[in-house]
Amino acid sequence: MKTIRINEALKYSSPHPVSVICAVTPAGITNLTPVAWWTYLESEPAMIGFSIGKENYAWELVTKNRKAVLSLPGEAIAKEVLECGNVSGRDVNKAEKFGIELVDAPVKYPVHSRLVFVCTVENMVDVGDCRFFICKAGEILLNENERHLYAAPGSPGLVTFQ
Repeated sequence: MKTIRINEALKYSSPHPVSVICAVTPAGITNLTPVAWWTYLESEPAMIGFSIGKENYAWELVTKNRKAVLSLPGEAIAKEVLECGNVSGRDVNKAEKFGIELVDAPVKYPVHSRLVFVCTVENMVDVGDCRFFICKAGEILLNENERHLYAAPGSPGLVTFQ
């Protein structure tokens, strides 16, 4: 065994499922933010957690609203999901700009989602430059017709496995 840094460990624990945090802006627009740091926490009640950088607009929205949707997007919107990470929801309606169709719900999420967790924030923990949101998943939805996306080192974009 040899000692390595955390960023190198990421390479060896890949691929990682890609997810999108959906949160509502004060104007009622759904902001879509790609994140890689999420995990299952508990099965009963269903709990998940995700991390968002404090400089991110989604951090502000989820902190204030205490509601979010974590979507595991399908391959039909792979390019669009990557594009969402390149602009701020403060400045642009990402769904509109990148042509991502949303499901009409209290917190909208992409139609092309493999898995959806409708979340209420139960607790928040600051970790360095990020905040870890601990959430109760009140509803979990599966679309068996979608193939989920993963980020894999050395890959030019997002990939699917199935």
